Amino acid sequence: MNVELPPESEAAKADMDEMNAKLKGLGFRTCRLAYDWGYQTYADIFARAKQRKHHEEIKQPFKSGDLVKVFKTVSEGDVAWEGTVSLNHKRYHHGIQKGMRTEKWVGMFYNQLPARLERDGDVKFGALEPFSETGTEGTIWSFCEYGKDGYDALVCLKDGDKLTVYKNVCEGEVEWEGAIDVGPVDVKKLKWHEVVRDTNHMDTQKWLELSFQRRPVVVIPS
Repeated sequence: MNVELPPESEAAKADMDEMNAKLKGLGFRTCRLAYDWGYQTYADIFARAKQRKHHEEIKQPFKSGDLVKVFKTVSEGDVAWEGTVSLNHKRYHHGIQKGMRTEKWVGMFYNQLPARLERDGDVKFGALEPFSETGTEGTIWSFCEYGKDGYDALVCLKDGDKLTVYKNVCEGEVEWEGAIDVGPVDVKKLKWHEVVRDTNHMDTQKWLELSFQRRPVVVIPS
């Protein structure tokens, strides 16, 4: 969960004010953001998509005592879409799945839904990723494997890939299971990120990495 913090100094505030004056009218601004810990339900994700409120994320903060199961694979869950990737490049130069509405295909990736990818007999589990950077000339439909980071995790989809996309996850191999234990508000830096609270149930850097991977979880609130 993103949390906006005040600038670290008067000089930093002056720099932000100057930049935001230049950005005025463009629909965005610069600010200081840190991470706190939370989750969103797949039910909320799909309800938001149905109402076309794609930018209104409903996130629940984790509390100490919440019971959480974090998955690294999926063996059981409700399927949002399943099939063999076959992209129509006439509709978009990076392709849209044939026989599928553009909005549904795009929405699955921007919601980073959990998925199973099979290619040449090799099976991976991860989250869908709308990958783009300088030089991609748009979004490339991709997959980020759980347990890996950065480009090591990234797989760009291609025709012939067998893909199963889930709208919730019930069972699978478990990465971690236990009670959440978060410390008091005490902003600290982890590499190039800031976090609002340490996690006592797991190394904070490791918990941050799992959060970035969009792992599916089962939560029993305390």
